[in-house]
Amino acid sequence: MAAVVVTLAVGFAAGAAWAIPVIQRDLVGKAADRIAAVGVSGVSVSFSGQDATVTCTSPLKDLVAVKAAVLDIKGVRSVGFSSECSTTTSTPTDNSTAGTGTGANSVPGSAITVTPVVKLAADGKVTISGRVDTAAQSDALVAAAITSFGSTNVTVTLTTNAQDGNQSDAIVDQFVSLITVFAGRLKSGTAGILGGKLYIKGIANDSTSLSALTIAAKNAGATKADIALTLDAAEVISATNITVMLADNKMTITGTVGTREQKLALFHAADDVLSASDVTDSVTLVDKPTSEADADQMVVEDLGVLIRAMPANLLSGEVGYDVAGLRATGVYLTEASKSTYETVAKGVGVTPTLTARPDGGESEAASMQQQLNDYVAANPFLFTSNTPNLLSGSETLLDRVAEIAKEFKGTFIEVQGHTDNEGDAIRNLNLSQARADVIVYELVKRGIPPEQLFARGYGETRPKVSNDTAANRAINRRVEFVVTAG
Repeated sequence: MAAVVVTLAVGFAAGAAWAIPVIQRDLVGKAADRIAAVGVSGVSVSFSGQDATVTCTSPLKDLVAVKAAVLDIKGVRSVGFSSECSTTTSTPTDNSTAGTGTGANSVPGSAITVTPVVKLAADGKVTISGRVDTAAQSDALVAAAITSFGSTNVTVTLTTNAQDGNQSDAIVDQFVSLITVFAGRLKSGTAGILGGKLYIKGIANDSTSLSALTIAAKNAGATKADIALTLDAAEVISATNITVMLADNKMTITGTVGTREQKLALFHAADDVLSASDVTDSVTLVDKPTSEADADQMVVEDLGVLIRAMPANLLSGEVGYDVAGLRATGVYLTEASKSTYETVAKGVGVTPTLTARPDGGESEAASMQQQLNDYVAANPFLFTSNTPNLLSGSETLLDRVAEIAKEFKGTFIEVQGHTDNEGDAIRNLNLSQARADVIVYELVKRGIPPEQLFARGYGETRPKVSNDTAANRAINRRVEFVVTAG
């Protein structure tokens, strides 16, 4: 075995040497054994607390192996080298482009050139490659990998740029924090820094691990677009398996979740955009470990985002989550609503499948007009006397009218206001116009494109029956619809 010289720096005060701590003597002995074991001689190691410095008589051929050997000692925090230990080497080229950091995990306006990559194979072997700026950054990455996977499983080809880490220390620290959660969670995959941004892709061991890795990546600063984690096809998905259906302006939520809080979160998301009476919640709780159920919290949050965007932008639709991941489909109202919903969905990592609502011809327009007028005849809009103010209880009527009016595109709906003949005719005309305007306003709020609607007041000029009794006058105070094909 090659001889190794290991020394401990000794300080003197007032001419007397201070005692060498027992723990540092132990580190020195272990360092000698580990360095000799990798076949290196002609070096000495000094310790300052938990930080080691390797001094060499000539350049080391395998500096990385020495670093890994010393870092593998419990209690060693970092390993540094004297200038004599390394040779001057050119920085290897790669196909990556150094980016200007603009995200949460970068320094705004600075060029971050570090490109470390950690690859985990299915057999548990780890390779660390790429570039970092400083030896301290390299030490931290290697230490994190060795702590998680053991020194015998870690191969290091990492190089340094030999420059300060002012611009890159923060993102490397975040990368280190991500590596520390790999063991036992990531089955295989790759993570790294490219263009000043963190990324991770790979296969998680199970649903709990998938969520834990995703959370760790987000906490480290990776964006959703830079997180590509999946489950092995053989793995069973976690507690969450949800389907949310929107049809006829009503929403039904079915499936399973792991906690009562998640069940309530889904219901409240629907209740935010629809009346509680229009939401059917058939979600059940499954018997899952708390840790696994809690791992699905982000899924529930993403579903909530999709749920809230449905009624305003879709005529009908479905969102859900299962072994294949999040999904979203639907029939959109307008090109603008399609764009809005796509933006919302892509914000949670989903590309929705959307189709346009069908065109309405003359027969569809006639059918829509019949449905609208039959409904409001049986359920008339009621206003405060001599005002355009709808009485309470009109929300359900408006929801149903909007639901019918949304069915076809290419139709034009005239909302007509009518009054009886009591009072001044001009005042009645203005009142009927104001009431028609209110109905149009409420329908637009419910997603009907404003270009599809037109309000017109007719006052007392078009009675349905004579105004000779109170009952007949009540019939004449009405809202009607005329629908034509565009």
